[in-house]
Amino acid sequence: MRFLLIIFVWIFFVGGLWAYTTNRDAALPAGPAQVADREVLTGAYILEITPGFSIDKDPFALALDDAPQTPGLEVRLNGQKLTVDAGEIFRGKVIRITEGLAPTIGFNEFYVQASPPMSEFHLDHCLRVRLLDREAPIVDHTIWGSRGAVVAGTVDFTLAAPKEENHDY
Repeated sequence: MRFLLIIFVWIFFVGGLWAYTTNRDAALPAGPAQVADREVLTGAYILEITPGFSIDKDPFALALDDAPQTPGLEVRLNGQKLTVDAGEIFRGKVIRITEGLAPTIGFNEFYVQASPPMSEFHLDHCLRVRLLDREAPIVDHTIWGSRGAVVAGTVDFTLAAPKEENHDY
């Protein structure tokens, strides 16, 4: 009798687990998730980045002989890297980026990373990030880094679809 009870309990638990996993996996989609196309806004967008320090190369970054020299500033919009056309970047010099800016309707995010000079390891540093549309500010945010650390952060914002104006005269 005990032997039959053990077999019944095993069948009950293993059968229940099998039924659960079968039903759970049946609800999953057949293929990988598809990213919905988001509508890109058109406009005269300008991204301004103003560092509160002179930007150097990251001294701890892996340096390869055949890699091109890049500035110590990295900027991304929604995961896409933007090209920064700046030679030496000094404290207070405004860096204006216009190429590759394609914000979409809805949620957007800038990622900014910059390396302060090693000689200023004892100071706190900041980056001011501004997004302008036809010289009107949309986003104005400051990213802080402490005690000589790499200054990195995200600036998130939401853009609405432009209003369609209908003038019936």
